[in-house]
Amino acid sequence: MRSTHSSKLERWLGASQVEHYSEMFKDWYGPPVPLAGVPGSVFVTGGGDFVGPIRGGGLSNLWDFAVSRQQRVFRNFLKRQKSTANMGFSSLSDLISEATTGGKSQLIHFHKVGTTVTTIGNASSLWAVGTLPPAGSTGGTSGTGRECTNATTGALPIVNAAGADTLHLTTITALAGVVSSMMLVDRLWDMTYSHTTTGTAVDASNRPTRYQSTDASGTFISGEVTTAVTSTNHTMTLTYVDQDGNTAEAAAGVVIIGRASGLPPLPTASWFLPLNSGDTGVRYLTNIGQSVGIANGVSNWWLGKPLCLIPSMFAAFSTHIDGINSAFNLTRVLDDACLFFYLPRASNGSQTLSGTLRLISG
Repeated sequence: MRSTHSSKLERWLGASQVEHYSEMFKDWYGPPVPLAGVPGSVFVTGGGDFVGPIRGGGLSNLWDFAVSRQQRVFRNFLKRQKSTANMGFSSLSDLISEATTGGKSQLIHFHKVGTTVTTIGNASSLWAVGTLPPAGSTGGTSGTGRECTNATTGALPIVNAAGADTLHLTTITALAGVVSSMMLVDRLWDMTYSHTTTGTAVDASNRPTRYQSTDASGTFISGEVTTAVTSTNHTMTLTYVDQDGNTAEAAAGVVIIGRASGLPPLPTASWFLPLNSGDTGVRYLTNIGQSVGIANGVSNWWLGKPLCLIPSMFAAFSTHIDGINSAFNLTRVLDDACLFFYLPRASNGSQTLSGTLRLISG
């Protein structure tokens, strides 16, 4: 896939936002992640590069679209799009029919009130904050964990598609408290872990069932601090089965940073833990090892599958993301998906997020 026209992308999103995404993905090991709200088919890939054609950014930008997305240039743009949609629908007309006369549309409201981030660049998870949906519950029992589903407290309340239909994202309208970068993630599994121990084996109970084939490529490991971690830095090593199902292997040790609970909650410097060379994703964890037990600290470790990136260029300004005519292109949401919002690289300020998500099955 060819590189994206850099000047058009910067005109559409702004140079600072493009740099923001590039920095986020400079060490990314998984497949390209779709960049929602950019006309065409643009993805962010490893090394912080952008690939795929962009159909905007010549004369206008996302601000113009957010202020008046019904302007002529965008109506003309929509007319030029392909009439055939992604899997699940034979055409855009079929999608509209399913949504209007088929009763297969879901409109999900969300309102997450995060605390204030004071260090730019730290990742933040909105899992543990309310109010809509309610704050996510703590992770599964240490040593076994739990599979996360749409019934898990904290997940967006999606309903599975009926019969042979599949569920797809079509649009997102979001208003963020600060300029930031949101990621919609399917949370596959999580487990509570005490940093006062020197490690915990993870048995075969409650392993995730979604993305357990080669589609595990892109599934990443992350964590959330739930009880303040002592400032004493220590090293942890996580053992995992990779995207191809190879025998469990230990990743390189990562330094755990002393953190207070709350936002930013991650116990590491990056928004994902690095894997061994050549690996592109994780199916499940088998062990968490720690160099030394410390005085206190509890964290949730979890596995997540990124579904799309949602740019938020303007603080306290609603942004409408078209999920049909961009790289987001009707991204499929698997049955029982546990959807939540994650901020891989936050700006400082109040991480409050509200809006709506529309899904259609067909």
